[in-house]
Amino acid sequence: MISELDSFGWESMGHAYGPAGDVPGWLTGMASADPGVRDQAFSHFYSAAHHQGDVYPCTAANLPFLFEMADSPATPDRGSVIELLLGIGRESLDMDPEGVYFTPDGTESRAHVDAFAVIRGRAEAFVRWVKDIDPLVRRPAIEGLGLFPATAHARWKSCAVCFPEVAQWSGCSS
Repeated sequence: MISELDSFGWESMGHAYGPAGDVPGWLTGMASADPGVRDQAFSHFYSAAHHQGDVYPCTAANLPFLFEMADSPATPDRGSVIELLLGIGRESLDMDPEGVYFTPDGTESRAHVDAFAVIRGRAEAFVRWVKDIDPLVRRPAIEGLGLFPATAHARWKSCAVCFPEVAQWSGCSS
């Protein structure tokens, strides 16, 4: 899916500072082996596509790519990608689901509803990540389960069995 980045039509969407044509470069940079490139890509994404917690249409459109990166063992900093997904999910959930918001160019947007629907539809990914061997992946995944407790509850106890520290953090007993 990352290979589809360039053909996605980012220019037709916007972020805090204009057309979102720079988003593919940021997503590619987030998966870079170079920590400096990754840090800069995350910084740009947070400052434009998720500016002050805003959820733009391009933010919602990024979600499949972010989930793909978080799932890939080849991604160097999967925990940061999951933290980004968690932040987008929290902000989307905190917004009025019936509300219409406006992008900087004045376009009406309900991207927060679309974003949360995508994240909720992939709740099982957070359950899978809770079982990851990397604690930097598990920590934001555990927090992410709180976004949709009804979906994740049945699987939570199995996580506590596999990882006793999950039971300690969550109050769940195996």
